Amino acid sequence: MFLPTTHDIKDAISKYAGFFGMVVSIAVVLNLILPTGETLSNAPKLMVSILISIFLGWLSFAIKSNK
Repeated sequence: MFLPTTHDIKDAISKYAGFFGMVVSIAVVLNLILPTGETLSNAPKLMVSILISIFLGWLSFAIKSNK
């Protein structure tokens, strides 16, 4: 999924930068949306946000369109 198949370094860099940018933006949004309370304090809320964003980013890069 994640290893570039082309020999162009610019494609690989843009793919990794796109993934990490997506992970960071989803993690920030989830961190702002999820409430802080008894069940989720700040550190576990951040960890959950990061894990969810990694899985969503992986899923979006794993799906291939059939054209």
